[in-house]
Amino acid sequence: MNAPFNDALEDLRISGSILLHERYAPPWAIEIPDEKELRSALGADRGTRIVPFHLVRAGGFDLSHDGAQMRRITTHEVAICPSGAPHLMSSGRRAKPVPLTEVLRGKTDWTGDLSQEDATELICGVFQLHATPLNPLYRALPRVLTVATSGKDADPMLDHAASMLSLEVSKGTTSFVAARLLEVFFAEALRAYGRSQGRDRVGWFRAIDDPRIGMALSRLHQDPGAPWTVASLAEIVSMSPSRFSARFREVTGQSAMSYVSSWRMTLACQKLRETTENLDRIADTIGYKDVASFSRAFKSSVGQSPARWRTAQSRA
Repeated sequence: MNAPFNDALEDLRISGSILLHERYAPPWAIEIPDEKELRSALGADRGTRIVPFHLVRAGGFDLSHDGAQMRRITTHEVAICPSGAPHLMSSGRRAKPVPLTEVLRGKTDWTGDLSQEDATELICGVFQLHATPLNPLYRALPRVLTVATSGKDADPMLDHAASMLSLEVSKGTTSFVAARLLEVFFAEALRAYGRSQGRDRVGWFRAIDDPRIGMALSRLHQDPGAPWTVASLAEIVSMSPSRFSARFREVTGQSAMSYVSSWRMTLACQKLRETTENLDRIADTIGYKDVASFSRAFKSSVGQSPARWRTAQSRA
C-alpha cells in the first residue's frame, strides 16, 4: 500500500480496547449492541466511530449481522464490523443470547468441557476511530470484513500482529503494549483486506492499487494544494485527459475532481479539529484561492460552515 493508504489510515487516529479474552464451550451466544450503545458504555464522544472486532484463536462461531445471512468465522480469522449495526455471535443451537454487558460482568456459564474440539477461544474488543467524516478508507470498508490472520493465504505481517496481540492479552492485564498492538493489528488487517479485493471490484482499494490511478492519487496526496485539473493529473501518468477521466471513474466509481475536493475537505477537517490555524491559511494550504470558495466547498461536502464545524468539534 502507498501514500493514500497511509494518509487515510493516519487520519483515522486509531485506538483500541480489549473487552474479553475467553474460551467458551457450546452452546453459547453473545449479543453485541449497536454503535450508539457501545459508544455510551465506553464513554466515547459522539464523533468517535466504534468498530467491534472478534478474533478467533481456536474453534469458530457463527456471525449474524443485522439480519443478514449468517456466516461462519473460523480459527485464525478476524471479523471486523464497521457498520455500527448490532450483531450476534453464537456456537451451538440451544443457547439463549446474552447481552455483551452481561457477559462482561461474568454472568454466564459457558465453560463446559473446554478441551472439546468445538470450544472457541476469542479475543474481542473495539477499535475507536476518530476519523474525519470524508475519510476515503473508512468509507471504502464493507459492513463486515473478514480476514485470515494465519495460514498459507494470510499476510505474514498480520499473522505476526495477531500472534503478538494474543500473547500480550494472555497476560491478563490491560497494557500500553496491548493498546499499541491493537493499532498495528487494525492497520495490518485493513492492508490485508485491501490486497484481497482484486482488480474487478470498483472502489478506493482498487484505485490505490491501480498502477496509473494509484500514481496520480499518490501525487495528489503529496501536494493537495497544487492547482489540480483532470489534465494535470492525466499528464502524471501519460494519459490523455479523456482516457484518464474515464479510467478514474471506472476504477473508483467517482470523478477525479470529486476525489480531489473530497480529500482536500478531509485535510481541512484535520486542520480545523487539530490546529488553531485561521481559515485563510487552511484555504491556501489545500488549494483554495480565498475563504469564500473554501467555505462554499466545505459546506457542500460536510453540511456545515468551517467555523461552525470547528466549534462543534471543540464542544464534543
